[in-house]
Amino acid sequence: MTYIKIILLLALIIPPGLLSCAFNSPALKQSSKNLFRSKDFIIYQLPAAATPAQLAEKFLGDNKKSWLIEESNTGVDFNSGEPIIIPLNNTNKAGLRVDGFQTIPILTYHRFTEDCSSPLCLRSSTFEHQMRYLKENGFHVISPEELLAFLEYKQGLPKKSVLITMDDGYRSVYEVAYPILKKYGFTATLFIYTNFVGASKLAITWDQLKKMKADGFSIGSHTIYHSDLTLPKDGETEADWMARINKELHGSKKIIDKKLRQDTYLLAYPYGNYDQRSINIAKKAGYKIAMSVQRGGNPFFANALLLRRDQILRKDMQTFISRLNTFKPMSLK
Repeated sequence: MTYIKIILLLALIIPPGLLSCAFNSPALKQSSKNLFRSKDFIIYQLPAAATPAQLAEKFLGDNKKSWLIEESNTGVDFNSGEPIIIPLNNTNKAGLRVDGFQTIPILTYHRFTEDCSSPLCLRSSTFEHQMRYLKENGFHVISPEELLAFLEYKQGLPKKSVLITMDDGYRSVYEVAYPILKKYGFTATLFIYTNFVGASKLAITWDQLKKMKADGFSIGSHTIYHSDLTLPKDGETEADWMARINKELHGSKKIIDKKLRQDTYLLAYPYGNYDQRSINIAKKAGYKIAMSVQRGGNPFFANALLLRRDQILRKDMQTFISRLNTFKPMSLK
């Protein structure tokens, strides 16, 4: 990039009156790398080719923040001599733009098998195709911790963020999905109902869950028995119904906490069904995030105990791609 282009770049982002000061300051004359620095950003001339991850580690102390540098330097090759923008503060924590706002899609899977007779299962080849699409098209698979920080207006997220979840606790998640996710550098959140874990050859085991957790995967509750929290069972009294809801939510958390030595704060409502009573008990039990299976994305102002998810039931790529909507157009002028 030429000296003239650098001036034009600075003119776009530096308030009027500061540009001449930036180029005439003694500090800049002493450095051929830092063209400008403020509390919010640095204009830096690369002394050698570098990756956004390397720059994020150097300037931001965390290579996982490379997306901040990537999104601030669209079209830049990061070659030697190029001036780039290093954002020091992520000021747009809500993903707001004048033409709309960011939403986070949450994808939901169940089990994986080569003989898919149920809409709840997916062939391994189809799943790999989907994960490859996410990787090749610049999607960032985020963690529930990052999602929670976004919902609490503490941290912004990459423009193309997505969360992957897997319900019930089938062993095929460990045997099929886990290696594919690792291949593309992704993680997922597993929602298990504890009575199913280790119950048969179809179910995941606690040891397998521990291994996945050690690799950065998150484990949440899908209750103990996967019973509908919003309807009483046949012959169940009001008191028995209330006791069952408490046991399903409090009890499953205690079991997972003990088995995996964690403070479980993630919940997926069985069948995606919830009502105000189950929401209140979930909150009292200590869950900070709870998910339904109502379709749609999640903006920063979404209720963290009523998050939407898209179940991946159809097998075609067009439907899968349609579930990756990361922006809601709306005039905010």
